[in-house]
Amino acid sequence: MGLALAILAPFTAGASSPPSAADIGTPIPIAQQSAPETLRSGWFERPPYQAGSDSASRASPAGLDVRVAQEALAGVGHGAEFTPLSWNDQLAALRHGAIDFVIGSYFDSGRLDYAHYSQPYRQERNALYVRAGERGEYSFEDRAALVQTVRDGDFRLGVTTGYAYASSELADLVADPGEAARLYPAAGDEAHIQALIEGRIDGFVADPVIVDLLLARTGRAREIQTYPLDLGTVGVRVMFSRATVPESFVENFNAQLQALEDSRRMAALEVEHVLPAFLSMATSETWFNTLTLLGILAFSASGLILARRERYNLFGALVLASLPAIGGGVLRDLLLGRDPIFIFETPEFLLVPIVVVGVGFVLYKLHDHVLVRWHVVQELLARQQKGLGGRVVGNLQRGLDAWAVASFTVIGVGVAVESQASPLWLWGPVMAVVTASFGVIMRDVVRSDFNIDMLKRDSFAEISVLGGILYSLILLWPPVELSLGFILIATHAVIVLLFLARLGVLYWGRPNPLQMGDPHTLPERRLETLARREPQAWSSLTRYLTEDAEGRARPAGPGELERLHKDFEYLLQPVFAELDRLAGEPLLEAAARRHEALRDRFRLVARLEQQLYDYLRATVTDMETAADEVAWALEGRVLEALRGLLDATTMAASSTDPDDLAWLRDMTANQRSRFDALRARYLDPDHFQPGGALDRVLQRTHRVERMLWMLAEYAERRLEPTLSPVQGDRRALQRRFLRAE
Repeated sequence: MGLALAILAPFTAGASSPPSAADIGTPIPIAQQSAPETLRSGWFERPPYQAGSDSASRASPAGLDVRVAQEALAGVGHGAEFTPLSWNDQLAALRHGAIDFVIGSYFDSGRLDYAHYSQPYRQERNALYVRAGERGEYSFEDRAALVQTVRDGDFRLGVTTGYAYASSELADLVADPGEAARLYPAAGDEAHIQALIEGRIDGFVADPVIVDLLLARTGRAREIQTYPLDLGTVGVRVMFSRATVPESFVENFNAQLQALEDSRRMAALEVEHVLPAFLSMATSETWFNTLTLLGILAFSASGLILARRERYNLFGALVLASLPAIGGGVLRDLLLGRDPIFIFETPEFLLVPIVVVGVGFVLYKLHDHVLVRWHVVQELLARQQKGLGGRVVGNLQRGLDAWAVASFTVIGVGVAVESQASPLWLWGPVMAVVTASFGVIMRDVVRSDFNIDMLKRDSFAEISVLGGILYSLILLWPPVELSLGFILIATHAVIVLLFLARLGVLYWGRPNPLQMGDPHTLPERRLETLARREPQAWSSLTRYLTEDAEGRARPAGPGELERLHKDFEYLLQPVFAELDRLAGEPLLEAAARRHEALRDRFRLVARLEQQLYDYLRATVTDMETAADEVAWALEGRVLEALRGLLDATTMAASSTDPDDLAWLRDMTANQRSRFDALRARYLDPDHFQPGGALDRVLQRTHRVERMLWMLAEYAERRLEPTLSPVQGDRRALQRRFLRAE
């Protein structure tokens, strides 16, 4: 081939030395036989093109070049047999017919006297590698500038023994370097890397696929970088020995190579062998692992919060935190038959939920102790929660949740590629959604939750599936030649796209558009319809009070009051019937909270209407039988205040501005204080004589005051959705204490 990019002499520690050309066998003259049934070849470590397989026998190598040769030979009815040989030994054996073909070679006219060349079956690029931080010290505008700098002795270039470069300028330089040039030959890329790090050379030329993978595996990717210079692309071919293989066989072999190309089998082999190397480099970066751990942290935290809310013990909390964090990945590895499962290779993924649960348990216990023992600290925590705590923690958890779906989707597709799951366009998305979603599903199954959000309203899984399809198609049908740069750009782009998509879903709170069933039967829509009936109910109460000829508030007549009371019952009857139906359906957590809030508010309106009806009916009866001017003046003032409050409540119920509800709450508090002052004034014997109608009016003011409490409670309940969870809990506790008193 001319590519001595690999490690030529040594294989593995303790392994025997590769056999020489003389050890391979005696050549078979082409006159006696056309092409042998099983063709012989050599190989050496050059991943991902040639590499030792998982089997114990080194005669069964793997890699892209090996697989292409095997499938093309099988297409013409022949087998292949591989023996570990250095590159130079392969060339010598091919010349003498001791082996029949050599894979992964460039075209070199000097070898035509002993070798046939197949057509190219893939393209290989050359890249110049220099020390990181020194790229700016060189100004090579093109290949000619690089060659001239080397000829002048100003750039020490490492060259590989037997390497045929893609660029003719570099090939001429190696063949005739001149007197001043400083070329340093080495056996392979590892030697070049070491020489470059030690400063013995200034750069070397190699295949970026092999070198980038080698740098990533040895942890030296930050020390050596590519120089942005086009050094050409060359076709990679198979060389056949003229001593054992006729030219007609090479023509049939070329036809089979073309068939592999036309059927996209060649692209599939690249995905199978080259792509995993790129993906492992892309996902082994520190930033990616760090953000993946943050995604696991988000899932672990959500499990801890559920365990706290549902009163699980410490082990139960660990189960709820671990399942969404690592459960999907474990299930994925089991389905793919990977050995070992990923948590045995990266135990930190399991340690994260363990640490989260342990720390969370201690903090929760301290929090409970502080709330019970120290009321001052409790108030400080409540104020902190009101300012930043709820929003910051909530937004951080949503951000980590969005990152988790993005990173786990990419990881799922990458594992499918590494496991050679085929077809990738099917198994890539499947493994993506298994990795990202199935852990959460398993957690909810353990919780016996019949209302699994991910399978209903949430679009978490759909985002993962669509992202897996997109990423798999990009890898299968790349618009450019596969390279580490392309893989990194594609990986980053897909992660950012999925991250933003998930953030958008969380921000706008849209229900999943792919839900089954009639959209009009969605509980959220039905609750929204019921919420629109709320202002109508309050508006109907304002008709219980009319005006006299002077514009003063007066209760409606007895017959009209009775009619309004029945109409109000007819108005609320279908509302409560629909609320009862919704109570029997599996509701998501947010819908269940809204259902409970709506039910409580409608019940409050119903109780207030009954109080208003009873109060006005008693007032009408008294006005018909008594004529105490002082009593009716007081009654008129009470009715005016009540009408103003009902009008204000109707306006606040129709408004979406929390300030209107806060204003209603403050107004009711002011009216209660005014009622106290009013009663004290009329009970003063120096100004008013108690008894008769005045006493009855004063007694009825207590009923109006109860209605004021109901209006204030309504305003509080409407304000609760705008409060933090801690504030809402405190308000609920306050209501319970008031009821207990």
